[in-house]
Amino acid sequence: MANDEAASTPSCALSPEQTRALFDILTHHETYHEIASFKFPEAISSYGFPFKHPSSEGGEVPTSSSAPILQLLLTRTVLPLPGVSQFPPEFWNARVQNILARLGEAELSESYDKGAMGTRKVLATGSSAIVEMLGRGMLGGVDRREPGTEDAESRYDHAKADDLERAWDNVIQGLVYGDLGNQVFDHFIKSDDLEALSPMAEAAVRHIVFHLATLIHQIFVLSPEGQYLLKLIENVHSLIPYKMMKQTLRIGNAATMINGMMRILLAKLSVASVTNWFGLTQNADDGMNLLQRIISLVLSWDSNEFKKSAERVEKATKGGPGDEMLRLIREHVVEGARLDHETVRSASERNSQSIITSIFDASNPQLNSRLTESQHAQCLEYYSSLLSVRDRDRITSAFCRQSPDVFTQAIKDVVAAYEPMIRTVHANVDLREHFDSLQGFIEEFIKTSRPKKGSSSSSSSSSSSPFGRSSSSSSSSSGERLPSVEDYVDLLMRHRGLLYKWIHALASQCPDLWEGFRVWGNRTLVKFQKRPSSSSSSSSNGSTGAATTARDKTMPGILNQLYAGLGAETRAKVGAAIDSHAAYLSTLNRASKARLQCLVTASGSSGGRSTGGPGVYLSRWQALLDETPITPSQPRGRVRHGKDVKHMTTMGKTGVSGKKVEVGGAAQSSSAPDAPNVRVVVDALADSFRREVQELAAQISM
Repeated sequence: MANDEAASTPSCALSPEQTRALFDILTHHETYHEIASFKFPEAISSYGFPFKHPSSEGGEVPTSSSAPILQLLLTRTVLPLPGVSQFPPEFWNARVQNILARLGEAELSESYDKGAMGTRKVLATGSSAIVEMLGRGMLGGVDRREPGTEDAESRYDHAKADDLERAWDNVIQGLVYGDLGNQVFDHFIKSDDLEALSPMAEAAVRHIVFHLATLIHQIFVLSPEGQYLLKLIENVHSLIPYKMMKQTLRIGNAATMINGMMRILLAKLSVASVTNWFGLTQNADDGMNLLQRIISLVLSWDSNEFKKSAERVEKATKGGPGDEMLRLIREHVVEGARLDHETVRSASERNSQSIITSIFDASNPQLNSRLTESQHAQCLEYYSSLLSVRDRDRITSAFCRQSPDVFTQAIKDVVAAYEPMIRTVHANVDLREHFDSLQGFIEEFIKTSRPKKGSSSSSSSSSSSPFGRSSSSSSSSSGERLPSVEDYVDLLMRHRGLLYKWIHALASQCPDLWEGFRVWGNRTLVKFQKRPSSSSSSSSNGSTGAATTARDKTMPGILNQLYAGLGAETRAKVGAAIDSHAAYLSTLNRASKARLQCLVTASGSSGGRSTGGPGVYLSRWQALLDETPITPSQPRGRVRHGKDVKHMTTMGKTGVSGKKVEVGGAAQSSSAPDAPNVRVVVDALADSFRREVQELAAQISM
């Protein structure tokens, strides 16, 4: 009761700005905590529905989830999706759960050990920054704006960032609280041009394109892993049998077409003989289907680069590491258990020494006394390369080499669930035309993302990065011009009509299918409405927060209750951190709008080249990367963090054309505000917030 009385005290109440800041801090931490937990096999077994708990009987699972935000989004948006709702229970609790458990058991390496941000870290933090926005919308709801005089026919100036943001805000209001969703579904039945719906829709599309282009540019250009990711995409693209698949799509009988496509993708006979005949492999295992062979080949090509890097260290004769040093590193990688790796990593952080020093300390401390700086650097490269080889081998094993082959069965489950839809679409839509469009877009995307030949002077510009850091150059050190945000804006604008045409074909030719998606869309959008406060009903009967039922809880009420329940001293520290974070978010919002205006202006002029664009979530993404611990670069020294290695890539990685990866943002200066330290908030409230979210997620799912 004391906590409830404190919650009603005005001095303990959070302002709307403070509430939003606290909500941002806690959802930011909770979402990444949930995503990062999947590196352990136990995470999936405690996830809850639709996965099965190992101790459950009769398929029953615990009511609360260890990942409530991820579970909420999965159950409320993905599972009801047409087709997905027809997946058998075994797809989740036998196929997907098995694969995720295998990946957790594989104990893939950490960025700390490699001395740089790995691809998985970049993608995990990036997905977390996006998922947390959806989670906040589902948990807290979209604020409902008071109706104004503005309507869909209001005019928007595409040269003004304020107008584009106003259009987007109006679209969100119309989708969540109005009838805009039905209007969009009706419009696509009649037209293949979304922007013809209204000036508001046209401006909102521009807003979406600018944000998507900025995100793609951040991933494939400014990120140290960008050109490496592009190489992986290019390798996969080169192995897909497009011609054979298009010929199969020409078959008139739907059942025969589906069966033919399944034979191409999933048949395990003669796939290896074909790759052997082309010289891509030698004596390859016939136990893989085409999809698994593509995964295996791409990762094996990648693994060969790291093996070469490790061999260079092993062959170093003058000043290289000794055989004993290399042997201990190999044994630690290959034979060490997860507990051994965690123990060495913890010792490295605790003692402010590199991971190599900790490995030697655990087995032969005398080696550190004669370890030179040059040898240490080579040992770090050797350790990183061995970890990269092991990671790719274990990923391949999880998807391609384990029995039972749950990956192949999962694909069959998906095709079986979508077969009625595929038959309908095949009977009414020319799939080859849209398949050609997809292939063309992928090829243009790869071409756009490749560095272009050109001098630095001709392609340099002074603009801001997605994180507010100025950049004086968009060229690599070799004189190649890297893609700008405008390049991706142009790519998306040129191909958006292909997407409209595909959606229009479904809407106009497959009415039953389209109505199913309409029902799903309307039901999903309702979930983002703000839950009404129970304050009026509580005050009418004289009750306090303690009398409020669990079903009546709202997120602002939960956050205020958690804050008020803290001790006075802790609450003062937490309040100061919240205020700092609120000011930080305000700065990010202003900077995002300014970058959008710069991008809009540059896109409207000839020769404009920007290296940044809008999106507060990009800064929240960067904050996760910046705080990632990284092993010291010297045998003894302070533990580094992501912000210290932001322009470094994992040793041994190459980009497209086999070139060493170079980072487009290398010339950036650190002028953006650093995220404030809110550890005190996380320590004080994260666990309580997780319990409240588990309860709230269970209510919303009812």
